[in-house]
Amino acid sequence: MSNKKNIAIYVILLFFSCYYALKIAPEYDPIEKVDVSEIEARYLTREKFLKRVVIDQWTHQYTRFAAGIYPEWNKYDKGRLDAIKQHKLNDYAEATFKWYMYSDEMIYRYGGETLFYNPRYYTYGNTYSWMDGHYAYLYSASRFEGYTEGKSNLSVNVFEERTALQTLQRLLQAYLPLILLVCCILFTVDIVMKDRRNPTLLQGLPFSDWGKLLVKGVVSLLGSILAIIPLSVGLLIIGARNGFGDLWLPVPIIKPGEKYFSNIMMWQYLMENMIFIMFWFLFIVSLLLLVSVILKNEFANLVVGCVFVVAEFMYYVRGIGAIRDVQWYPTSYVQVGQIISGYRNFLYVTDGLTFGTGLFIIGLCTCIFLFVTFLISRHRKFKLF
Repeated sequence: MSNKKNIAIYVILLFFSCYYALKIAPEYDPIEKVDVSEIEARYLTREKFLKRVVIDQWTHQYTRFAAGIYPEWNKYDKGRLDAIKQHKLNDYAEATFKWYMYSDEMIYRYGGETLFYNPRYYTYGNTYSWMDGHYAYLYSASRFEGYTEGKSNLSVNVFEERTALQTLQRLLQAYLPLILLVCCILFTVDIVMKDRRNPTLLQGLPFSDWGKLLVKGVVSLLGSILAIIPLSVGLLIIGARNGFGDLWLPVPIIKPGEKYFSNIMMWQYLMENMIFIMFWFLFIVSLLLLVSVILKNEFANLVVGCVFVVAEFMYYVRGIGAIRDVQWYPTSYVQVGQIISGYRNFLYVTDGLTFGTGLFIIGLCTCIFLFVTFLISRHRKFKLF
C-alpha cells in the first residue's frame, strides 16, 4: 500500500470514478427511454390516419396494411400515455412490454421497406442496424415484463436504467472489466521484479521461492480487489442523484439456443460478474508470475499482460463465431458482462460463449500457469532474483 505507483492507480481510479458520476452519467441518453412527446406524436398521427382512412377496392396495399396493424399499436401507446400521465408505473411497464413485443413482431416480420426500428439504430453507417434493433426491442420487452412481475420500486430512472446498480450493469457490459484487468496488470507487473533491488529483505524468510511467489500473488489479488473501493465512490454519487435501484431488478439475458430473453435478478447478475472477474484476476496474476520468473523484466510483464487483455480486438469480426471456434480462446471472455447477458454470442453469432465455458477455460489456463511456475521454482538452478 505504500508503493507510489499503486497509490497513483487508486487516485486515478477515484478521479475517473467521480468524473464519470458527475459529468458522463448525467449525459447518458438511452435509445429506449420514456419520451411522452414522442409517444403522443406517434399515437395522434396514427389515430388521425385511422379516423380518415377509407378502405375500398382501390385502396393501396400499404394503406390496407397500416389500417390493419395500427389499431393494436395505438392501444398500447394509449395505455402507455395514460399510465405515465397518471403515474401508474406498473401499468406503464405492462403496456410498454406489450408495445415492444408487438412492435418487434411487426417490424421483424414485415419491415424492410415500410417499418423500421428506432431511427437511432440506423446511424453511423451501421450495417447491422436491423439485428441491433431486433435485439434491443426484445431486450426491452423482457426488462419491462420483469418490472411487472417483480416487487421493485419503479421510477422513470429505473425504466431508463439510470440508477446506480443499473449503471454498474451497463458498465460491466462496456469497458469496466477492461479497466479492472488493466489495474490488475499494473498491480502485478513489478511485484516480483522490484525485490531484485533489495534481495536481502527476503533472504531470511522461512519460505521457499514457490511460497514467496504465492504470497506475492495473493497480495496482487487483494490489491486488484481493493480497486473496487475508489470505483464505488462514483456509484454512490449516482445513487444519491438517481436512486440506487435494488438487487431484485430484472436483468434480461438470452441463453444459448433460445429465441427470447429471460430475466435474472440483479444480485445474481452482479454475483456472476464478480466470480468471472475474480477468475480473470487469478488468470492475470498467475500469468504475470510465470512471465516474471521466465523473463525477469517488468516491461515484458506489461506487454504480455496487455496483449492478453486486448487480443480479442485483433480477431474480432462480427459474426466470426459462425466459422471459427472462438469459444476456446480465453481472450474471447474479457467482456464478462456481455458473456453473462448473451450479447457476445449475439455479436459473434455463436452459442459457445457461456458463463460455464468461460470459467472452465480461464480456470484451466490459470492452473497451467501456476503448475509451470511451480515446476520452474522447484528447479535446482532457479533463482527468484
